Amino acid sequence: MKIATWNLEQVISGSPKALQQQQWIARVNADIWVFTETNLDMGPGPEYYGVASQPAATAGDPKQRHVQIWVRNQPLIPIITRDPVTSACGLMQLQTGSTWLIYGMVLPLPDNPYPDVSHEQAFMAALRDRQADWQSLQATYPEAMLIVAGDFNQDLNVLPYYGSRRNKQALRQALAEANLDCLTFGDNDPVRRLIDGQHSNIDHICIAHPDAISLQGSFAWPDSLENLRGIADHFGVGLEFFLAP
Repeated sequence: MKIATWNLEQVISGSPKALQQQQWIARVNADIWVFTETNLDMGPGPEYYGVASQPAATAGDPKQRHVQIWVRNQPLIPIITRDPVTSACGLMQLQTGSTWLIYGMVLPLPDNPYPDVSHEQAFMAALRDRQADWQSLQATYPEAMLIVAGDFNQDLNVLPYYGSRRNKQALRQALAEANLDCLTFGDNDPVRRLIDGQHSNIDHICIAHPDAISLQGSFAWPDSLENLRGIADHFGVGLEFFLAP
């Protein structure tokens, strides 16, 4: 299976950029998608079921959403989140009988107040909401596997790249307290690997109880900074895995 996340940079449906993004979406061919800064028209195909965050009050286009989750051939039950504008969640049941919770989100930019506080406090306030969601979901659905993905606006590698040390430490702690393992940083950071350590990944995929899967590896696209220009301002990132027996 493949799960992937991509910030589509508030794409306008039908634009040349959207057409290029759709080509990459088809090429990656993930089973589970978490799109951020997206448009409701940017679906991966008719065989996918989706849930989306609510529109922001300031959105110029009512189809623009911070988060939309898509799953191939599996109906999704929408689950309420604390911030329904910048997060979304769907419950799915696999044919094996196992239950998964897919939680997509966007954390604030380092220079984006939330609402009228300093920048680091903005990130911390949003992160507290997200952590409360993760822990509440795990308490409500103790048998489900929780997957959290999206635009974290923070790298997690040792060397600083984007965000702040304080935000990084807070994010690491929140993930640990929610029993979530981030599988897209360090040696598994596909962006850092792709461009020889020049950048680090800030879009992540985290899984609670990762022993439920057999991870084959992480990947990123497009294949270079040059090919990224004009398509998006974030690389897409994904994981390929088998379900553990």
